[in-house]
Amino acid sequence: MKLIEVKGLKKSFGSEYLLKDFSLDIGEGEIVAVMGPSGIGKSTLLNIIGGLDKEYEGSISYDPRIFDGIDVPFPFVFQESESLLPWKTVEDNVRIAGRRLTQDEIDDALKSVGLYEHRHKKPGELSGGMKQRVSLARALVCRSRVLLLDEPFASLDSEMRTRLQLLVKDLCKSKGITVIMVTHDIAEAEAMADRIVSI
Repeated sequence: MKLIEVKGLKKSFGSEYLLKDFSLDIGEGEIVAVMGPSGIGKSTLLNIIGGLDKEYEGSISYDPRIFDGIDVPFPFVFQESESLLPWKTVEDNVRIAGRRLTQDEIDDALKSVGLYEHRHKKPGELSGGMKQRVSLARALVCRSRVLLLDEPFASLDSEMRTRLQLLVKDLCKSKGITVIMVTHDIAEAEAMADRIVSI
């Protein structure tokens, strides 16, 4: 079943088109990797699908179930963890994901990424990999059917990158979450994705 359908997408900056007549169907529970050279429009595509960029031509259709009973329909995890609030604890950074979150949901999200014992620490006390896991926990706790990943593992060392790739894949498959991920890494795409799309 189609969850998101992109048709004839065009995105221009001035007279130059970054995306031109791009179409993509994304199925429910599917993990799709979007690949291509730097500057070709991968992150722009993600921003458009996620509603951060509304200046485009073409159409995007969403299954209405995406928006049922959630505060954040399209949680993002970016390459850097700068979205974490440095004055808040790990637990509180996850809590800001939604008004209706229960303590059990927050605890379960932190346990799923292996950070429950660090829940009272602040971002400055964490390693880069741990910060990314906080960002991931915050995205997963949104109860969203869709997760958008913009090279979230690129800045991590090889061992941590592999661990988080497997963690994200396993968690999303177990929860039936649809994932659209931007990556430069063909090995990462092959390890995580059901399908690879080139721009």
